[in-house]
Amino acid sequence: MGKYILFLSFLVSSASFAQKNTQTIRGSVTDKYSQTPIQGASLQILGIQKAANSDSLGKFTLSNLAPDRYDISITCAGYKTMTIPNVVVTSGKEVILDIALEETFNQLKEVVVTSSNKGGTINKLASVSARTFSMEEVNRFAGGRSDPARLVANFAGVSAPDDSRNDIVIRGNSPVGVLWRIDGMNVTNPNHFASVGTTGGAVSALNTNLLKSSDFFTSAFPAEYGNATAGVFDLGFRNGNNKKRETTLQVGVITGLEATTEGPFSKKSDASYLVGYRYALAGVAQTLGVNIGTTSTPSYQDLSFKLNSGTSKLGKFSLFGILATSTINISGGSSN
Repeated sequence: MGKYILFLSFLVSSASFAQKNTQTIRGSVTDKYSQTPIQGASLQILGIQKAANSDSLGKFTLSNLAPDRYDISITCAGYKTMTIPNVVVTSGKEVILDIALEETFNQLKEVVVTSSNKGGTINKLASVSARTFSMEEVNRFAGGRSDPARLVANFAGVSAPDDSRNDIVIRGNSPVGVLWRIDGMNVTNPNHFASVGTTGGAVSALNTNLLKSSDFFTSAFPAEYGNATAGVFDLGFRNGNNKKRETTLQVGVITGLEATTEGPFSKKSDASYLVGYRYALAGVAQTLGVNIGTTSTPSYQDLSFKLNSGTSKLGKFSLFGILATSTINISGGSSN
C-alpha cells in the first residue's frame, strides 16, 4: 500500500513541475445574427503589445500570455467595437472565447430635400395639366430641331405620330384640336409646309431666339382659350434690348442661315425693336448648285419681329408679326 501512495505522489509532483508559465487565448469571431465567421477582426490586449487577427474561418490565437487578468478589445470594419474585460488567464488551462460582433451603420448628417414648382405656369388662371417651358429647353432638347411642338411631344400624355411633321396627339385627341396663340392672338398654323386645316408642319416658322418662356396646356384650359379641344400653346415674343444694340448670326441644319438684331430706337426712351430672319440651308445649297442628294429641294424663309414702344404717357404699345413662305422644288417644278 505504501508503494502505491509513493508512486501517485511522484506523478502529481511531476505534473506540477511540467506546467508552463505562459498560456494561450484562442477562439473564433462570428457575426452576431448570421453566425458567419468574420475575417480580419483585430484583437488587441489592452496595456501590452499583443494582438492578433482572425483568419478566413474567424479563428484567432493569442499565445505566450503570462497568467493575469486581461482586457481584450475587438474591432472590425462594419462592426461595433467590443471590449471583454477581466479575462482570467491561468497556467493550467487555455482560455477559449466565442466572440459575436454586431453590425454597425455609419450615421450621416441630416439631408433635407426640398422641391420647387418648376411646372408653374405664367397664366395664373391655369389650375392643372399646364406646363411652362423656356426657349433654352427647346434648343437643348435632343432632336427637337428648335421646335416647341417637338419638345412638348416628350411630355406626359403627348406623342408625335410622325417624325417628318410636328403634329402632336394629346391624350388621343386629333392634332387639329391644338390651338396656337402668340401674344394673346390666335394663330392658324405657324409652321412651314403646312396643309390647310392642320396645326402642324415639317419645320416650325417660330424663331426661338425671339420667343420667351411660354405655357403649354393639355386640358382644363382657362376660359380665355376658345376653339381648342386637344391642347394650347400660349407663346409670346420677348422685348428687344432697350439699352444696347446687338446682332447675332448663326447657321443650323434645320434653321438654316439666321440673323437676329435688336436694340433701342433711341437712347432717350425705352422703345426697342427685335427682328429675326431665317433662310433654309437647302435653298442656299440649291442656289450655289450643290447637289443635296434628292430630287425635291425644300426652300423656306421667315421673318419675325416685335416693336415695343416702351412706357409713355399714352401707355405701352407693341407690334409683332411673322412672315413665312415655303416651297418644294420637285424635278424642275415647284410646289408651294
